[in-house]
Amino acid sequence: MPGHARGHLLGGWLSALAGLAGAGLPDLTGAILLIEAERTIGLGQVDRQLTQLIRSGALDGLWGIVLGRFPGFEDYTDRGWNLVDVLRDRLTPLGVPVLGGLEFGHGPDPHAVALGTMAELDTASGTLTLRPPAHDRYG
Repeated sequence: MPGHARGHLLGGWLSALAGLAGAGLPDLTGAILLIEAERTIGLGQVDRQLTQLIRSGALDGLWGIVLGRFPGFEDYTDRGWNLVDVLRDRLTPLGVPVLGGLEFGHGPDPHAVALGTMAELDTASGTLTLRPPAHDRYG
């Protein structure tokens, strides 16, 4: 879904997030949620984990979602669905801006993102900007 959002960047590996629903996941109200995952089983796993987060109410009050790497799903389909279909089906009803294709998370040459910082998501420009920028304390 297109749009613009500003909030604290929280999230990470989808499996860990789903496992924390109802058992210690921080309040995501006003946050931009970062999600990434690697394929260990199939599309049903992604669907179940997102459904668990949605039905638990954990995603109520989100202001935006950014999607990182999903290695192993590149050419994977199941019953005519691919990863984009599942993500669109689960995330569009949330009514928040969603920006995908960012290079963080699992996979070769993994890139980290500073969680807890203020972030600005802009789907029109395809950017996620951390504000203030994360600084190397030794630099």
